[in-house]
Amino acid sequence: MRRLKLFSNAQKEEQWLNMMLQKGWQLNRVNAFNLYTFEKTSNKEQIFRLDCQSFESEQKFQEYKTFFEDFGWVHVGGSRFSTLQYWLNPTNKDDSLFSDHSSIKYYFQRLSKIYGAYACFALFITFCVFQNSAQFTNLKDAYYTPGLWDKNGFDFWSSFFFETPFAITRFGSPWLMLIFGLVSLNMYFKYKKEIAKSIG
Repeated sequence: MRRLKLFSNAQKEEQWLNMMLQKGWQLNRVNAFNLYTFEKTSNKEQIFRLDCQSFESEQKFQEYKTFFEDFGWVHVGGSRFSTLQYWLNPTNKDDSLFSDHSSIKYYFQRLSKIYGAYACFALFITFCVFQNSAQFTNLKDAYYTPGLWDKNGFDFWSSFFFETPFAITRFGSPWLMLIFGLVSLNMYFKYKKEIAKSIG
C-alpha cells in the first residue's frame, strides 16, 4: 500500500507511522516526496522512531547507521541529505533512540534549526516576489495572453482555458510559499518550547 501524506511536525509523523503499524501496516520505504510504502505485518510489537541528523560525509552517515543497527534498529528511510531518518525497532516496543534528556534536547534543537532555516528562506522569497510583481494580488494579472480580456466567444474561452492552469500556478506559488514559511515558523517556536521542556 502507498500513501502520500505531508507533515510539518516530526512527532505527529512518528505517531502516525506507529498508528499505521497498530493497524497492521509497517512502513517499508519513504521517499523525498513523502510517498510512504507500507507492507502488511502481523507483528505489532514494534515501534518506529524518527531522528534528525546532519552528516559531513557519506562515511559519517554509514557510521551513524551502523551504530544503531548494532543495537537492533532497522533503518527504513532517509539518506545522508534527508532531514529525518526513519528507524524501526522490531523487538522492543518501548525502546527509544534517545538515551537521556540531553539527547532529546539536541534532537529538538536540530529540528528547530531546520524549521527556522525553512521559515527564513520561504518568507524571504515570498517578500521578494510580492515586492516585484502585482500578479499575486490580482488573479487577472497572472494571465499573460495579449488582449485576453477583450476577446469574445470561442476565441476567449479557448485562450482562457488553455492559460488558466499556468495562471493559477503563477498566482498560487508565492501564496503556497508564504503558507510553508508560516507553518515552518510555527514549528520553529513549537520545537523551541520542547527544548525548554527538556531542559526543565
